[in-house]
Amino acid sequence: MSFRFACILLALAALPAAAQTNAAPPTKELPLWEVGLFGGGGRLPHYRGSDEYKTYALPLPFFIYRGKIFRANREGVKSVFWETERLESGISLSGNPPVDGDNDSREGMPELGAIAEFGPSLRWSLLDPKNPNPLFAVAAVRTAFSVDRHDLHTAHEGYRGELKLIYRNMSWFQRWGAIVGVQASVEFADRDFHRYFYEVEPRYAADNRPAYSPDGGYSGFSLSANATKKLNRRLTLGVYYRWDNQAGTGYEDSPLVKTENNHVVGGALIWNIHRSKKKSPYSAM
Repeated sequence: MSFRFACILLALAALPAAAQTNAAPPTKELPLWEVGLFGGGGRLPHYRGSDEYKTYALPLPFFIYRGKIFRANREGVKSVFWETERLESGISLSGNPPVDGDNDSREGMPELGAIAEFGPSLRWSLLDPKNPNPLFAVAAVRTAFSVDRHDLHTAHEGYRGELKLIYRNMSWFQRWGAIVGVQASVEFADRDFHRYFYEVEPRYAADNRPAYSPDGGYSGFSLSANATKKLNRRLTLGVYYRWDNQAGTGYEDSPLVKTENNHVVGGALIWNIHRSKKKSPYSAM
């Protein structure tokens, strides 16, 4: 798989359907591992605040693993350091695909490499762990690195934090074979991270693009929803939508910000090829 495809996967990591291949109530143990294929697609802005979008569509293999320490599931890839009945610590991952030279707002400016983020996270179950429809609060802090798509050169680009609420209605599974999730997120970032996307150095200033340097702090609000529907034993259909709002952020006055709201949509058809006979006691996590 090319590095560019890996960056696209980071951008689509928010698509729960890509990993929700065996949607089931949390009381049912799931296989320790599963492998399969999914055909996924998504329409994403070049970056938050950009009014230019790019559509990604690609077939990719997937692997799900539900171990004690390492897990790759509907919430992405993570390592679990310790956990109790209500609390779980781990690694949070995120990212953004590269911004090529076809962005009109950045005409004459350098291309932006892909952003890869990782850092510690803490998840707290706000309801009784036996509740079939879980509600979680999650806090995460990530360090961000840019990766040049030409020579794979990496550079540290600052830090980003996130507070979010995640709700999943899994009760519908037994009746309709569907799971619905809703997530609200508030994000923060330091000045270096905002500068990577939104700074206009004096040498790149133009009549319609004055020089600008953003502040750190509030980085935006997002609200997302996703649904997965099991079509049969092997096939699952998933859809995803996210609304991002940039009002009041530390970069909202940047000439590179062309819209206050972004809308991300995606979908996937997942084919489960094989799963292990051994079950995992960590299926519900």
